[in-house]
Amino acid sequence: MAAAFGDFFSTVSVPHFREEEETLFPLVAASDEARPLVVEALLDHQRLHALVAELQRAADVRGSMREIGELLEAHVRLEERQLFPLIERLAADQLERGPRPVAGGPVWGQASDDLNATLLAWAPGAGPGEQVNDERDVFVFVVDGSAAITIDDELHDLRSGDALIVAKGRRRKITAGRAGVRYLSVHLRRPPLQIQTRSKAADPGATSGKDAGRRGG
Repeated sequence: MAAAFGDFFSTVSVPHFREEEETLFPLVAASDEARPLVVEALLDHQRLHALVAELQRAADVRGSMREIGELLEAHVRLEERQLFPLIERLAADQLERGPRPVAGGPVWGQASDDLNATLLAWAPGAGPGEQVNDERDVFVFVVDGSAAITIDDELHDLRSGDALIVAKGRRRKITAGRAGVRYLSVHLRRPPLQIQTRSKAADPGATSGKDAGRRGG
């Protein structure tokens, strides 16, 4: 039973978690109301990953299966009873207001095994904070509106139809123009969140397993 569940988890649950993390959760990442539930759901995903990884070498397989089942049931209840209804409400409110939120953030996302694409909308003068992506080049395409994109202190004024590539390791800051902006951010998909072992976490030279929980930007 443990082996069968492990196969199910890797072929069904892992893709399901990835779709939520890369497509659904970014849609409400900017909401103060949704953020605690999204964080709790992400932590559940990682706890399940860790428990399943330990299942095959667990001394008490029955106890481990019981712990996984209880966590999985609680996780499903969290999503179905709290998180998903909230996402539906926030999405409906956003559709009524139009494509540009008051502040801004992701409004659509899609991902494959290799690629991650996020559509972001920002009100005039707003935008994400300064960022440095050390892992991936990022392709930015302005769908409509305009934006000032500063890359390592070099200013680029982009309008609808303009695009540029931000090389990995360079600082970027995006500020929406007078009419706001909607732009597409595309990059190779980052690896999923990883939980470090205690020995790696204690090693100052170890590579962090931190994911950009936030997609796009």
